[in-house]
Amino acid sequence: MQAFLQPNLAYQTLVKEVAEICLSCGRNPKEVKILPVVKYATITQIKNLLTDKTISCIAESRLQDSLKKWQSAELKPYKVKKFFIGRLQKNKAAKVLEYFDLICSLDNQTLAQFINEKAKEQNKIAECLVQIKLTDKDTQGGASLNEASALIEEILRTCPNIKLKGLMAIAPQASEDIIEQKFLAVKKLFDKYFKPSDILSLGMSGDYKIAIKSGSNMIRIGGKIFENSED
Repeated sequence: MQAFLQPNLAYQTLVKEVAEICLSCGRNPKEVKILPVVKYATITQIKNLLTDKTISCIAESRLQDSLKKWQSAELKPYKVKKFFIGRLQKNKAAKVLEYFDLICSLDNQTLAQFINEKAKEQNKIAECLVQIKLTDKDTQGGASLNEASALIEEILRTCPNIKLKGLMAIAPQASEDIIEQKFLAVKKLFDKYFKPSDILSLGMSGDYKIAIKSGSNMIRIGGKIFENSED
């Protein structure tokens, strides 16, 4: 019989594992934050996860599903920051900007200009991460490593209503050595433009160990927290 682990317990187990990984590679465990990805989680699972009061932010990637969940009576009382990690389309950008605290998938200048205009209309500063593309997949968003410096500099120069907070990247399907090389290249770019206190979001359920060793300070975890849980 399969033993189910509730999300809050799975999260606490992950926190301990991340701390051990950090210590094994000479990092302070306090440097690495876990960002729970709740896009496939049920309301019951999310409520259980948030019984852990140390969780201050979560990630979603589907706008309409997210709004439905977080405007429900069950989740509305929970005050956590919401990060949007999905591929962002212009027709949804205004609403994402309105309801999310951080956009993690800014990847081109046209989108940046649009977000900048909408942020100005909403009288706010849009906090964003630039997404870096590490694969050749057309379905995956992101600016290439070769394009990223120019994009970052253009946003800093022309978009006063955007505050860049760091970088996000998704690993390619490749060997551990190649993933590590790609992550280290993103870390080098991060160090060029951002402070250590900014966000370098590398690593998901399948490769977060490599990401931590490569310098990530925010890993995005969904399956490892929720896949073996039971409503």
